[in-house]
Amino acid sequence: MTAARAKVVYLAHTFAVGGAEEMVLNLVKHLPERFQPMACGIHDAGPIGEEIRRTGTPVAVLGLNPGLRRPFDLSGIRAYLRETRPHIVHTFLLTASLYGRLAAILERVPVVIGTEVNIYERKKRHHAIAERLLMAGTDRVIVSAASVRDFYIDQVHADPAKVDVIYNAVDFEQARATTPRAAMRAALDLPAGAVVAGVIARLTEQKGHRFLFEAMATTPALSQLHLLVIGGGDLQQDLVARAAALGLSARVHFLGPRRDLGDLLGAMDLFVMPSLWEGLPLSLVLAMGAGVASVATAVAGIPEVIDHDRTGLLVPPADVPALGAALARLITDAAQRERMGEAGRASVLPRFGVEQYVESVTRLYDHLLGHAA
Repeated sequence: MTAARAKVVYLAHTFAVGGAEEMVLNLVKHLPERFQPMACGIHDAGPIGEEIRRTGTPVAVLGLNPGLRRPFDLSGIRAYLRETRPHIVHTFLLTASLYGRLAAILERVPVVIGTEVNIYERKKRHHAIAERLLMAGTDRVIVSAASVRDFYIDQVHADPAKVDVIYNAVDFEQARATTPRAAMRAALDLPAGAVVAGVIARLTEQKGHRFLFEAMATTPALSQLHLLVIGGGDLQQDLVARAAALGLSARVHFLGPRRDLGDLLGAMDLFVMPSLWEGLPLSLVLAMGAGVASVATAVAGIPEVIDHDRTGLLVPPADVPALGAALARLITDAAQRERMGEAGRASVLPRFGVEQYVESVTRLYDHLLGHAA
């Protein structure tokens, strides 16, 4: 088998707005000509799926929801793979990791690759067992950070030789502002002289928004801080209510999912990532690439990105006083914010660019296709 115009199917349940989906978008936009990318939303396309489609990449939508209650939906994924006959199936997120890989193995796709982007401490036991069994027919699992690799190998009892670290990548063009800072702040109804923080993350328990709100409510130095909350998710109503209960409604601005991230980062003075668990969050890398000083929790791959006290500040997860103190330190020292922002930008640009990521992934594709010949 040759790698020339090798068909690569990217499988996910849906291509929602998130880091894993951004990886697929980056890949289909930058794959070398010897690969022919296709994307498949097992359930629906999602907003990133529509962006993938606009690149000219075919996006199939199967309308399926495989699981223990709908096991026969697996046959629909198999039928799609039988029709498209890909050389590589590369899966993202849980549903595709389980049912997409199983379908690819059963259809004897030459190369089967999974992806693990987070440390899932709460992964259900039967899911971990299923992934352990699937490893026998999986050629590689790509993980987003060294810490994710170690955890995944231990959790799934995976063969270490089949788990490769390829750091998540960012298209740093997204960090470029196209709207002047003052105009963007005015559009967001922010006071002209306010210090503004931002968090870009799904509104889920994992991302720890509630600890950030509590820090804003209980740390005197943060009494004038405004916060941009960018993202959507299941906890939207709960977090809006929590902000109101803490008296923060006038200072916490829920913006929903947004794609004008460069302009939003340009409006911020600092970035916050208060996650309880993680992989390697792309929004943090993007913020650092935009030169925004960052505060984040020291979980999973985050310490592989932030050098504490030089390129950003690290705090323990769920530690409200520590988070508040770190934010207060940067709020009261504009010069330190600028120094950390510049150091952070210099550290991430050469390490987390799309070119390096695509080169690493395609090198792995070529290697595995060569062995499948």
